[in-house]
Amino acid sequence: MTENKDTIPQSAHTGYASLLSGFQSIQLGTVSTSGTPEASYAPAVLTESRDFYVHVSELSAHTANLRDTQKASVLLIEDEETCEQIFARKRVTYACTTTEVERDSAEWKDAMERFSEKFGGIMNHLKGMQDFHLIRLSPKSGRLVVGFGQAYDISGEQMETLSHVRGFNGKGHRNEPATAHAK
Repeated sequence: MTENKDTIPQSAHTGYASLLSGFQSIQLGTVSTSGTPEASYAPAVLTESRDFYVHVSELSAHTANLRDTQKASVLLIEDEETCEQIFARKRVTYACTTTEVERDSAEWKDAMERFSEKFGGIMNHLKGMQDFHLIRLSPKSGRLVVGFGQAYDISGEQMETLSHVRGFNGKGHRNEPATAHAK
């Protein structure tokens, strides 16, 4: 991973790598062509170039949304059971473009092999189901949060560049008087 002019702590890189290596599924934010939002999830695999693949059924609303709008948001988030602070769960979000992968193409076969390695024998059944479609989600930008005041924009061809996000007046969180929220 590279970084901009800011010095990015090793803990940010470690947290980022941990989120990417430890997931089984991704949270999806999609929207229909009529503008109806949909929150869902799907088991997923990740390539070295940071593209995600999901193998999803036509019976799910998110499948039509992914195919029709070609946009999605992806969220990977630390488990509530193991997080240190519920208000600062480690997480990464990506704004993605989506592309349906043609069944039986070289890309489809490679992705199905990745699914089989990760999820086992169930893929033998699922890959033969004609109502399932393989969708590639390609991140265009992202945001990593590894704690309070530890937010980083993610960019680069392989989503490898971290840039520290500066809040209010470039100093982090805005401190407001306690009475502002006590009403």
